[in-house]
Amino acid sequence: MTEFEAPRPSSSERMGPDTVDALLVPLDGSDFSRVAVPTAARLAARLEAEIQLLSAVESADDVGRREQELDRVHIPGHVVSRSVVVDRDPANAVHEALHKLGTAVACMATHGRTRSAALVGSVATDVVARGHDPLVLVSPYMEQPRRSSGVVACVDDSPASAALVAVAVRWAERLSERCIVLTIAEDAPEPVTGGAIRRRFGPDGDAEEYLAALVEPFITAGRPVEAVVRYEPVNVWGGLYRYLMDHPAALVATNTRSRTGLRRLVFGSVAATIVRHSPSPVLVMPRSRAGSPP
Repeated sequence: MTEFEAPRPSSSERMGPDTVDALLVPLDGSDFSRVAVPTAARLAARLEAEIQLLSAVESADDVGRREQELDRVHIPGHVVSRSVVVDRDPANAVHEALHKLGTAVACMATHGRTRSAALVGSVATDVVARGHDPLVLVSPYMEQPRRSSGVVACVDDSPASAALVAVAVRWAERLSERCIVLTIAEDAPEPVTGGAIRRRFGPDGDAEEYLAALVEPFITAGRPVEAVVRYEPVNVWGGLYRYLMDHPAALVATNTRSRTGLRRLVFGSVAATIVRHSPSPVLVMPRSRAGSPP
């Protein structure tokens, strides 16, 4: 299979490494952080990649205890490396490790530190806020693995959607899955005075036409991409959740709101809900400040 040449993203919209040779799994000793291990194992098996377990501790006195904890994490059938670093900033430790590995993708739980009360988790949020490349986030409330297929890109009508589709197509090819580009649009009636439909969420006007135009360059390039519009009366998450219940996905791809130092703004409300409650692991593509909506 030849490497997919997607429409070129902007300099601030990177698609991640060309190949994935390792899944980096940050662990902090909590049960919450370990929920990412089974997802990493499944992805590593399909990517023929190794697994790197990483833990950051606050002082050298904590290294030995944490090494013992990592030694107790068994992942049969996989090549597993373990490392403990002294770094009071776990997100920095993750990015340093990704930089050194070069061809790794982080796969982590959304609540990696039990004292965090943040909606998505402080460490996961910081990793997204400071990064450029896609990473996989796993909700601690994710259901037990079910028979699943497909990489679902959940898009809106923002300029960043084309780059998200490119990332989803690449991951679908890596996993030998189909790519489904999905938009959830408000089931709004046509205006009695005529003109385009205005929606609280989803593309205005003809949603099918918008989505067809979005995926057309990929289909023209010979990539089997399926476009799906689901109409929903309440909100985006309700429509996506019902779709995933009917069509369990191997991965769900979504954009964040922006790269910013303000944690509460890193994930928009929709992205935060998807990441926290998705029944499938979520491939998150950080958006840069440039080109992101306010």
